[in-house]
Parts: sequence; C-alpha cells; structure tokens
Amino acid sequence: MEHKKRKNERKKLQIFKNCNQKTAKKSPLFHKLRPKKEKNKEKNTYTFEEVFIIMIISLVIGFFTCFSLNKILSGGKNYRLLSKDLNKFVDAYQTVLKNYPDKLDTSKLVESAIEGMMSSIGDKYTTYNNVDGATTFNETVSGTYEGIGCLVTTNENGIQIIEVFDDSPASKAGLKEKDIIKKIDGQDFSDKTSSDMANYIKELDKKEVKITIQRDSEEKEVKLKRQKLEVPTVTTKVYEKNDKKIGYIDISIFSSVTDKQFKEKLKELEKKDIDGLIIDVRDNNGGYLNVVTNIASSLLKKGDVIYKLEKSTKKVETKKDTTKEKRTYPIAILVNGGSASASEILASAIKESYKGFVVGTNTYGKGTVQQTMNLEDGSMIKYTIENWLTPNGNWINEVGVTPTNVIELDESYYQNPTPENDNQLQEAINLVSNQQK
Repeated sequence: MEHKKRKNERKKLQIFKNCNQKTAKKSPLFHKLRPKKEKNKEKNTYTFEEVFIIMIISLVIGFFTCFSLNKILSGGKNYRLLSKDLNKFVDAYQTVLKNYPDKLDTSKLVESAIEGMMSSIGDKYTTYNNVDGATTFNETVSGTYEGIGCLVTTNENGIQIIEVFDDSPASKAGLKEKDIIKKIDGQDFSDKTSSDMANYIKELDKKEVKITIQRDSEEKEVKLKRQKLEVPTVTTKVYEKNDKKIGYIDISIFSSVTDKQFKEKLKELEKKDIDGLIIDVRDNNGGYLNVVTNIASSLLKKGDVIYKLEKSTKKVETKKDTTKEKRTYPIAILVNGGSASASEILASAIKESYKGFVVGTNTYGKGTVQQTMNLEDGSMIKYTIENWLTPNGNWINEVGVTPTNVIELDESYYQNPTPENDNQLQEAINLVSNQQK
C-alpha cells in the first residue's frame, strides 16, 4: 500500500511537470504560486484640454531649455544678431582679400577694423592696444617685472643709471646712480638706448646677465641674476617746520602693489612721530580703482564717502570707507594738470571727506572708469563702463579738481628742482605744520 501511494504521488507530480502553460494556468497550484490579476483595473484617460495643456507646457520647457543651453554654449552672445551685424564687414573683408592684386596682411586688416570701431565711439579712453601695447600697459600697472632692479635713461653719455632699487640684483652687485652701461653680455651698448637695454634683458632666455659699466674713468664688469621685482611706486621723506615733523609720500602711479607700499611707508613715517602728512600725486595719471580705494580707506574714518559711481542707467552707487583704520592729523595733497583719474579720486576724498588741503593747480579732469579685456592673441581693448563722482556728487570730467590753495609752480624750480624751490611743496608744509591735529 505504501509503495502504491508513493507511486501515485510521483505520477501526479509528473502530470504537473508535463502540463502546458494553458493547463498550468488552470491548475489550483499555479493560482497559489501567482497572485491573481486585479479585476476592473481603471484605464488612464485624458481629455482633449488636458492633452493640449501638456503639449503647450512641453513646448515652453523645451524652448527655454534650448535658449538656456545656447546662452551657456555661446557665452551669452547672440550669434544670430552678431552674424547679421557683421555681414557687411565679412563681405568687404573677403572681397578685398579675393580681388586685391597684392598680398595683404590679414592681421593688420583686422586690427585696423577694431581700432576703427573703438575710435568711432568718440571716447578717447575707449581704445585698442596691439600685443606690444597691451604688454607694456600690463607691465606698467602690474607693478612687477622680471629684471635687475634699476632705472636707466639715455643721455649724451649713453645709457645711464638714475636709480637703483633697494634689495635688488643691481643693488647687491654694487651698481650705483650715474654708472654708464657700456656692454651687456659682451655686446656693445654705447650707441643703444635705454629701451634697447630694457628689451634685451626682458627677452633673455637665461637668468644671469653680465654688464660692463663705466664709473668715472674705470670700466667694471658685474654679474647679475634677473628676478621678479616690485617697481617702487612710493617714496617718502620727513620735513620739519614749526617744531613739527611732516611726513611726505610721493605716489608715481596706482599700480597693483601701490596700496601695499603706501601702507608700509606710512607706518614707517608714523614710527618717526610725524605730526602731519603730505601726499604728492603731481603728474600721476592714475591706475587701479581698487588700489586708490584701499589707500583712501586707510586715511578716512569708517562711513566717510570715498567716491560715487554712476551707471549707464543713471543709478548712483556710493562707495564708503568700511574699515576701522583712520588718521586724524592734517593732510595736504599736491596736484597739477598731470594728476588724473585715481589721483583725482584721492584728491577729492581728501578735500571733501577728510577736509584736508589740496595744493597746486587744477587737475586733468578724467571722471570715467575703464575696464580691460584681453583678446585671444594677447592684444587688449579698454572701454569705459561708468562715471565716477566726488563724495559731494560732482562730476569732474574735463573740469578737474579745483585746489583749496591754488599755487602755480615757480619758474625757479624748473631751473633748479630742489625742495626749497618747490613753492607748492613749501605751501603744503606751511599749511600742515600750522594746522592743529
């Protein structure tokens, strides 16, 4: 019996294995292994209005996605409009290249077109600089360069050193003012200019350079190693008058390192217990806006207005001193017709916010702010982006800053340029030394 029972069970199992899918679906065991299908399942249906709205939303999303992607890939430029605007130029450019009988310099054609475009704006501060011009500009305002650390000029003696920078390769090699450059790396430089010397050293592909100098009647060869140097843009002195020490700071340009140099030199002067300060920006034609802002912030008190910026929308933004640093002693600033841009910003801040003295003659009158953009080949465009106003809201463009004390420089100074003959400086010393803190 037991054997027959097992035989019947194997038979049932074999029947189950051999059954096809249709039979298996009807089998009670299959229903136990597979869940039943839901009956009366509702189908998703949409009205015509719902379908239409979904289509509109999809089109809008697609449009803005494509528009945003195009903006990202094009850098925000609308090449469709640009292409339309430039068709005339491209047609003229290609026609001349194709038909002109002689070979043309395509780079010169493009540069001339850019120069023409910038000059047509009618703003003398919106300009194009070629590669050489851009390099010179950047080197000037950067305040750093690769060199040996001395200033030279060309005169009847040849190339002559007029200044040796402290802690520079030139200083360490023993070069001095009035030394005459005779040879560089064995090449005769007697008939060359200071620009020739500067370009030669700048373009060297090696660090070491040999210079032969003439001092009095002797010639001497020295070896120097070029290094990255800061151009000194700030020099100082101390004058005494009425038993008071008056600090003097001359700023030649507002380069990227000038604010740091100014603060360092000012602290050195203050360690000497100065009673007042004279800042000389005569013939300083400007520089970086953020640099003059930092210098003014070290003098004014927190909350004082340094300048205002007027956008093309005529919206005016006020730039105030936000630092805790300030000075309270009398300050005079020396200016002339060569004082421009950043120099005028500092002079206006001293005059209108610090209530200090402005001594000299009317300034140049540049009341606009420029921005630069380097092009692919290393050339550069410089263009006006906004106007700047004095703390009191005056626009000095083509007008200049009027001194509080108008003093024309005496002719004797041109004959013998000494501090004693500098009547503008002497007037500033008198004003500051007679002013109470």
